[in-house]
Amino acid sequence: FSDSNLAESLQRVTGVSIDRQRGEGARVTVRGFGPDFNLVLLNGRQMPTSSTLEEFRVGRSFDFANLASDNIAAVEVFKSGQADVPTGGIGSTINVKTTRPLDAPGMIATISANALRDESTEQGSSVTPEISALFSNTFAEDTVGIALSVVRQERDNGVDTASVNGRSEER
Repeated sequence: FSDSNLAESLQRVTGVSIDRQRGEGARVTVRGFGPDFNLVLLNGRQMPTSSTLEEFRVGRSFDFANLASDNIAAVEVFKSGQADVPTGGIGSTINVKTTRPLDAPGMIATISANALRDESTEQGSSVTPEISALFSNTFAEDTVGIALSVVRQERDNGVDTASVNGRSEER
């Protein structure tokens, strides 16, 4: 995927839209059902969810901004139920597949470096780096494998918030 995080990549799928936080994709809406109605899996196992301080709530929505898209092998978006897919997603079931060395035997190594230009920031640098690397190799006649993935992203941004009588406004 060529985008900086997985939410940005998922918005390219028909029927999928994203919510943005501070200009970057964060949560996914499928077929009009909000982020709380999706079941998110990592290699077939359910992913934990977390709420951010801005939300002040606990929900089922998963923040895809936490996953860099550089080192994801594939994403499956199931918009309807299937017998071989875990149930629980009303909007969709999203299975994020990571690199598995036995799926592609042999040695694989990639390195990627990008610079993101953000003119909306008032403090810090308007250009921030993104660096990722992936190493995968198999041993013992392709019966044992190892995959290592590293991602580093840096952002200089901020948010100003004001609250009056329980109503907050973000700029």
